[in-house]
Amino acid sequence: MPTERQSEINDLRARLKRLENAAARPRGWTGMAGAAAYLNRSREWLRLEYAAGRGPKRKRRGARGWDYSFADLDAWREAQGDA
Repeated sequence: MPTERQSEINDLRARLKRLENAAARPRGWTGMAGAAAYLNRSREWLRLEYAAGRGPKRKRRGARGWDYSFADLDAWREAQGDA
């Protein structure tokens, strides 16, 4: 098979994999424990990163809780190169 065709096939496979991964990601919001599990980190790590101004965006939920959107978690992960 010519090299050009194989390169095109590989590009298409990579695009398909990205689309499948995007479709499989959960959507909506999660709490701190869910965000930590989704990022494979601890809740304490999330708290410290946010305090240092480096963590993913979050939104206040009630008097004591925080919510994270999966879209923000994905964007933060991609910006960190963890995609």
